[in-house]
Amino acid sequence: MAADLMAVIWMYTFGPWLDQSSRLTATATLGGHHWIVLAFAATGFLMLAGLALLTEGFTKTTTKLTLATNAARVVSVVALAGLIAFVLVALLARVVFGKLRP
Repeated sequence: MAADLMAVIWMYTFGPWLDQSSRLTATATLGGHHWIVLAFAATGFLMLAGLALLTEGFTKTTTKLTLATNAARVVSVVALAGLIAFVLVALLARVVFGKLRP
């Protein structure tokens, strides 16, 4: 839930810049669609927050609530997929190229 909230704030604040800066930064916005990422992150956060109340902190659940929780998790992962890809590319570049600054 915290990652979803972070993604909403980042996409609202830096989304247009991430879209237009370069192809690498557009990866974080799923190819230049920061409003879609923002909507997915907000939806995932709201779904998980509501389900946390209904399931008493995800401790008591039914079949329908379990399905809804899994759907909310999928929405959250889709919203964060671009950010995860961006971080992985940055880490790979660090491993391949080493220290980039003198």
